[in-house]
Amino acid sequence: MSSRLDLQVRDRRFVWDFVLACVVAVVVSLPYATGGEPAAAAASVILASALLMRRLVPAAALAVGAVGALGQLLTLSQPMIGIVVVPMLVYAAARWGSRSVSHAGLALGLAGALLGPARWALPVYSSSTAMVYFAMGVTGCAGVVLAAYLVGRRGRESVENRRERQLSELERSRLRLAEQEQRAAVAAVDERNRIARELHDIVAHSLSVIVVQAEGGRALAAKRPEKGPEVLGTIAETSREALEEMRRMVGLLRSGGPGAEPTSYVPTPGLDDIPDLVRKTSATARLATFGTAPPVSQALGLTAYRIVQEAMTNTLKHAGPAATAQVTLAFTGSALEIEVSDDGRGAAATGDGRGHGLRGMHERVALHGGTLTAGPRPTGGYSVRVSLPLTAAPAAQPGPSAWTGR
Repeated sequence: MSSRLDLQVRDRRFVWDFVLACVVAVVVSLPYATGGEPAAAAASVILASALLMRRLVPAAALAVGAVGALGQLLTLSQPMIGIVVVPMLVYAAARWGSRSVSHAGLALGLAGALLGPARWALPVYSSSTAMVYFAMGVTGCAGVVLAAYLVGRRGRESVENRRERQLSELERSRLRLAEQEQRAAVAAVDERNRIARELHDIVAHSLSVIVVQAEGGRALAAKRPEKGPEVLGTIAETSREALEEMRRMVGLLRSGGPGAEPTSYVPTPGLDDIPDLVRKTSATARLATFGTAPPVSQALGLTAYRIVQEAMTNTLKHAGPAATAQVTLAFTGSALEIEVSDDGRGAAATGDGRGHGLRGMHERVALHGGTLTAGPRPTGGYSVRVSLPLTAAPAAQPGPSAWTGR
């Protein structure tokens, strides 16, 4: 209460209430103080003093006002100017008080509208005239009290509605901000996963080709030294391509930022690049294409390229040096069917369990609404089969991969 009182004292509206209470107290009590009616003057001062606390504690203002009005009713037999305070207190109770306080203010006001005319009219006039004046007095006073109550309630409801609108707007803003942050977080995770897939496919494939060529070149150099430059050329070409793709990825990440370097405009690999990929990856790999390739989106072409690239990388890493690989592309009109199989170790192949290749392929395929199956073949070797819809399909949410090793 003390903190509320301090705030009220510092509030400019309290100053006006203080001035109003003082002015009304002087106006309503002065005639009785100078006329030799101290009891009526004291009752008038008590009634007027209720205006001082009408905003801070409307319930207390009603109680003080009721005491002052009752004092005037007992000491005066004629209408007094102090009754103007009654609708002001009823308004204050409806405007700043709780629902119960506002109802109490209305009840006290209507009781005063009944008791006041009864005190002023019935003892003075004859029965018929008294009833007329009584009815007029009750109607007028009750009308003023009811009007003050309705105006006060309307003002309170207006403030409450405005506060509710502000709170609703704040809540909507909070929800919009939370939604934007969630979308940004999801977009950041998706982008990190996309970058991780690209980096994995570029680095893993290129390094696997380099390792295979280097190991094979070392053995070949002992038997046929003239083949050494060809092997080194393949290693150098693969390294340059990997370096160029890495530069493209870095350029995409840095583009638009302060001091960004110019982005490389190397075309994104697609379906047309798969034959060259198979040829460069392994001399024992073969490519078979069925059907006519229709125009596809850049994203779908890149996905097909990366799947073949990752499957060929797994063949180099796990199938064994004597294994051969078969890459099949089939265009069925509604889907692109991809199969990469080898006749290598198959289920006997071992890995470190830390590979991300199959998970990356699964995520790429799921983004296009396709399907992927991978595993050892019954006749030996390993097979990866992918079906990518050529028409727009709802993307599935990439989930955790069930494969390990490759």
